[in-house]
Amino acid sequence: MLINSGSYLIALLLTIAIEIIVAIFFGFRKKSEIATIILINLITNPLLNYLLFINGYFGISTINTTTIIFLELLVILVEWLLLSFTLQQNPKKLFTLSLVMNFCSYIAGVFIFR
Repeated sequence: MLINSGSYLIALLLTIAIEIIVAIFFGFRKKSEIATIILINLITNPLLNYLLFINGYFGISTINTTTIIFLELLVILVEWLLLSFTLQQNPKKLFTLSLVMNFCSYIAGVFIFR
């Protein structure tokens, strides 16, 4: 089975671009902060897409809106923990950042890929 890697790459780049814009809006402008957000997305986005691919390939469970929202909430949590660990800033602000970044990239993905 061939994977359309182009669409995964587009989704990753779109996610990174949107989340950087949100981070800048939140005041995260240092190169180290932007690099951290990019690196975290290079972990979480491919992992999420890989889980969805494996699930689709093996038919482990039905993918519906509830499943996607649950997985997105896990991504928000993981990204928040990684941001908190790496940036060592206000955890509430970083949680809000993670929530808003992922909400914006999810909504953009819904409009673009569906």
